[in-house]
Amino acid sequence: MLKLRALALTCTLIPASALAAPNSQVLALRQEVAALQLDHTLNLSKQQAQALLPEIQEAKAKVEAFKSQMTASEPARVAALTQAVADLKATGTISGSTAQALQAAGPGSDGTLRQDLKSFWEQARQVLTPSQLQSLKTVRLGVGQPPSGAEMGTPGPGPGGHGHFARRFFVLHTFLSDEFVSLLQARAA
Repeated sequence: MLKLRALALTCTLIPASALAAPNSQVLALRQEVAALQLDHTLNLSKQQAQALLPEIQEAKAKVEAFKSQMTASEPARVAALTQAVADLKATGTISGSTAQALQAAGPGSDGTLRQDLKSFWEQARQVLTPSQLQSLKTVRLGVGQPPSGAEMGTPGPGPGGHGHFARRFFVLHTFLSDEFVSLLQARAA
């Protein structure tokens, strides 16, 4: 379950420009729009920007290291998953050795990235004012998307109302984007 969450986090944090081959310019512009909206919403002071900049850069580095680990472990994960498929086709269950291989093939973070990002949010909360934190909860990032129930205080779309969860990751993705870091550097200067 933890590895599934880590994979979901990684997919969320992958830069939009890396995900889209045909419309990378559109996605890059969407990311820039979101970064500008976040920047305008928070309207950070120079001192706040100076305090947040190293924290964001450290969090970005940890995410990049995790993505590198995921890339490096991909051949082992493919082999283990291929064996899992073979096990299921042959016996209807995944063997213990295949389950161990799947676990060993993971990037080995054991939730450390999640803890690191949680720590980042705790440090960011100390820098932001209560009104900025409130604005962060209600800011609508992006264009051309209808407001979701999560932004109105109700569960979002999908099974179990996971819209709030996805929204939080989109905000985090925007915080850690190159576009937002550039805006933050300008404010810190």
